[in-house]
Amino acid sequence: MRIQELSWSDSPLARFASLRDRPWPLLLDSQDAGRWDILVAQPRAVSWLTPEGWHHQGWPGCAGDAFAVLAALQAWGREHGGGPPAGLCADASPWPFVSGVLGYVGYPAPGERGLPDRRPDDWPLACFGFYTQGCLFDHQHRRCWAWAGDLTETDWQDWLRRLETPAEASAPAFRLRQPFRALTSRERYAADIARIHDLIRAGDCYQVNYTQAYEARHEGQMWSAYPELRRIARAPYGGYWQLPWGELVCLSPEQFLGIEGGQIRTRPIKGTRRRQELAAEDAAEARELLASAKDRAENIMITDLLRNDLGKHARIGSVRVPQLCALESFGQVHHLVSTIEADLAAGVDLPDLLRDAFPGGSITGAPKRRVMEIIEALEPTPRGVYCGSLFYWDVRGRLDSNITIRTLVAREGLLRTWAGGGITLDSRWEAEYQECWNKMGSVMRALEDFRG
Repeated sequence: MRIQELSWSDSPLARFASLRDRPWPLLLDSQDAGRWDILVAQPRAVSWLTPEGWHHQGWPGCAGDAFAVLAALQAWGREHGGGPPAGLCADASPWPFVSGVLGYVGYPAPGERGLPDRRPDDWPLACFGFYTQGCLFDHQHRRCWAWAGDLTETDWQDWLRRLETPAEASAPAFRLRQPFRALTSRERYAADIARIHDLIRAGDCYQVNYTQAYEARHEGQMWSAYPELRRIARAPYGGYWQLPWGELVCLSPEQFLGIEGGQIRTRPIKGTRRRQELAAEDAAEARELLASAKDRAENIMITDLLRNDLGKHARIGSVRVPQLCALESFGQVHHLVSTIEADLAAGVDLPDLLRDAFPGGSITGAPKRRVMEIIEALEPTPRGVYCGSLFYWDVRGRLDSNITIRTLVAREGLLRTWAGGGITLDSRWEAEYQECWNKMGSVMRALEDFRG
């Protein structure tokens, strides 16, 4: 494996801009709120799933659900020169990724065994690439490296030149042609929350994560607005993927599953308050959230659900909750975040673990199967990429993934985003409707004001 340390810069955007003319460029972006940024492009093989079936480039492909294809692509890459690199320098040992699969699984993709089918939208249900070259930022130690596993000397030097002479983060100027509009009316929203309350009283469920979609027509590329969006969000599980059919922008603060050294971790978010400009008012919002019995109840219900999800593939007795309903603050909002950890049982295949936990419990509700049926019956628009997961899976066995909340997709001049929240018997529809705006309103306003 070829490795070259590069000069440090605080932001990965300029270096990523220099890769955007290469195929399938992807940035996993901690947005100044986490340690690592991963930049990749030019995968050796790709696969994507549409309602018509799987499409493969660069490898023979296979059939099966998203997690079976994920496993097969990783195995193919390892067998064709993308296996664990030999002779890594000491600097590279803690790196989260050097070779393997990066991609997303959308909410409609086949998931946990026995869960109901979900409606697709106009985006692929899942998309994977096997990447062997990239660039890594370590914000903790302020160091940056380029790497590649299988390039010729000429191609390696071209890769280095790109990264050592980064381009401006330019793209066709983004502009909305109209303000965002909600695809769920206030009347429909209020009626659906009332129906959820009826179902809770009837004993069908305890909590339902109800979401709504917004859309607007636009021109130009989202990439030109991305620097402003990441500044607003400051979310540790962000990302940008330029795909042949459009752009995926993720501003997520939430981890789905992380796996390293035989340990599993998930960090669900439930409970939200909007950030305020004045420090005293902001602190008051945070105190109110910490004291909210309703928000804590939401979080604890989902924590219990995820304890069960991890327990399916954990060593018996190892599931633990070191952090319950802790306050964490991001660019736009305060959240309550819990941490659930477990020891991975011997012989577990990571795609099986993902399959049996997917989709994340924080964006379904409890009990999972029944609330997913309710979601499909009530929500007027499909979730698509939203509420799925964007992830990396390194050939050395490290995996990390997010929940694709605070996510936007742009395709053929149409920009779409979503927001939602957990509905319990204590929920008032007006407050829940406002919470959706608390989560995505500043992003939508920034895009409406953006002039490229």
